[in-house]
Amino acid sequence: MGFFMRSCINLLLIPILLLGCAGASEILVGQTGENYSKIQAAIDVSMPGDTIKVKSGIYRENVNINKPLSLVGVDSGNGTPLVNGGGSGSVITIAAGNTTFQGFNITGSGHCGCGHAGIRISSSNNLIMSNIIYKNKYGIYIETAGTNNTFVSNDLLNNSISISDSGSNNSWDASAKSSGWRGLLEMISGPRIRGNHYSDYDEVVEGCNDTNKDLICDEPKAIGSSLDSYPSISAMN
Repeated sequence: MGFFMRSCINLLLIPILLLGCAGASEILVGQTGENYSKIQAAIDVSMPGDTIKVKSGIYRENVNINKPLSLVGVDSGNGTPLVNGGGSGSVITIAAGNTTFQGFNITGSGHCGCGHAGIRISSSNNLIMSNIIYKNKYGIYIETAGTNNTFVSNDLLNNSISISDSGSNNSWDASAKSSGWRGLLEMISGPRIRGNHYSDYDEVVEGCNDTNKDLICDEPKAIGSSLDSYPSISAMN
């Protein structure tokens, strides 16, 4: 093989090798000792597919997730990270699909009935899991473009309105693994189906009966055109 041919092949291989080396990165956010002290700053420098891990602390900001990412709250010793919107707009906006948002406390949205929420979603195929969403105008607000999203093991507490779902095909219960001794039991029996916990639907006077004492309301909770078939009567996080 001549020098010219070998050079051409090598040039063709360079982009392939670069693609092979490229991969999702992990970005750490913390109030001390990390490169980023704000969640939005980490999102702005991230690439699609990256994972952003947020350590314990209070983050006073409104967060706009505008690319597919995994955002995971990490208890680094001082509890679940809290995002506080300071009474302005939506605290978390998920504008990009294929996003995972897990393990946060969310509070302090604005008070406008136009859709100020703890978590506002205008995209599809997202997983919203194991968050505590409290004292917002809407706990979760889903626009018409919000489709095929999954919500599981979230606590929606003392929001003016728990949920507004104008989207379609959104799921409010799913199979989810437990940790600790429950996780060990589920290794034998398999993970059970879980819903979410709503402070406006966890008592008899609100329509939640638990006649078989399994900590799940006997009747599903209606959410827009969907149902949470396994609403919990107690906190999940």
